[in-house]
Amino acid sequence: MKNKGWVKFHREQFNHWISKKPFCDGYAWTYLYTRANFKKNMVNFRNEYIEVERGQFLTSKLQLQRIFGWTYRHVENFLLALKNDENITYRMTNRYIVITIINYEFYQGDEEQNEEQNEEQIRNRLGTDLERGNTNKNVLKNVNNEKKEKKISFNFKTNLFNNLTIEQMEEYEKKYPDIDVYEEEKKMTDWLIGEKVKKDKGQSNKIPKNFSRFINNWLRRSK
Repeated sequence: MKNKGWVKFHREQFNHWISKKPFCDGYAWTYLYTRANFKKNMVNFRNEYIEVERGQFLTSKLQLQRIFGWTYRHVENFLLALKNDENITYRMTNRYIVITIINYEFYQGDEEQNEEQNEEQIRNRLGTDLERGNTNKNVLKNVNNEKKEKKISFNFKTNLFNNLTIEQMEEYEKKYPDIDVYEEEKKMTDWLIGEKVKKDKGQSNKIPKNFSRFINNWLRRSK
C-alpha cells in the first residue's frame, strides 16, 4: 500500500471518548497540525491580542500537557524533537507558545478550499429549493442546523462531556482567564458522577438539563 493521497480527519475526534489519554506521539502530532489556523487571524489570549498566521496556532505547554495526558517534561521533549526534525518551529513567552507547522500545505493545503466548497454547496442547495418553490420553514431550518453547534451533554457511561470541544474550552479560558478551566472540568465531572450515584439511590435530583448553562455557572462561581 502506497502512503499517498488524502483522508478526512475531523477535529471533533479529539473530543470523542475514543481519544483516550495518554496520546501516542503520532496522535499528538496529528493534533498539532490539525489545530493550526488555515488563515491568518488575531487571537485574544487573556486580553492580549496576538497575530497568528496560516499554519500556526497559539497554545501553552501546560495546555498541551492536559490535552495529551502527558507530563510537562514529555511535552517539552516532544516539541524539541519535532523542532530538531524540522517539523515545527515555535516562539515562546512566559504565558504562551506559538507553534508553526513546517510544510503546512502538505498536511492541510486544501482545507480553506474545502470550507469554501461546503459553504457553496449549502447556498446552492438552498437556491435549488427556492427555485422549486420549496420555501417552507423546514427547509431553511435544516440548512441553518448544519452550521449550529451540537448541544453539550454528559455521558455517564464514559464519564465524559459530549460535544465539549477544544475550541469551546479555549473560549472559556478567554472568558475566565483567572481560573484553570481544565481543572474545573475534572471537578465538574467528579461532581456529576457523585450526583448520579446519589440519584440512583433516590437521594438527589441535581443533575442539570442544560449543560452549557451548568458549565458557565460553575466557572463563574469558581472565579
